[in-house]
Amino acid sequence: MKRSQDITDAVGQTFSIRVNGETVPAIAGESVLSTLLASNIRALSKNDYGRLASAYCGMGVCHCCTLEINGRHKQRACQVAVQPDMAVRTEANIVVESQALQNQALQNKEVENTDLDSNTVEQGEPHV
Repeated sequence: MKRSQDITDAVGQTFSIRVNGETVPAIAGESVLSTLLASNIRALSKNDYGRLASAYCGMGVCHCCTLEINGRHKQRACQVAVQPDMAVRTEANIVVESQALQNQALQNKEVENTDLDSNTVEQGEPHV
């Protein structure tokens, strides 16, 4: 197996993980961060303000490489070892996503209220 950013040949058991639905080759014993970087995946996470980030320290101090791993949010890619059939989602942030859902719900409610306000009823007619 040869990945685009490996500087040496892969040694050890190889398998694949799913990153954003795509199959990515991995090597047993390496971190999720190493796997992503070896496959030239650099945009890893969104911070709580929605800005994209990549790895900074690579050893668990900075929290810049947090992403969703197997459905768990804010996992540090540099601290989690890859496993066969692991599901990784980059650029995921539960805080940003929940804010977006709340905003969508508010917009939907405003549209409903606007629709109700625009339906005027003539006096004496039943409102359905």
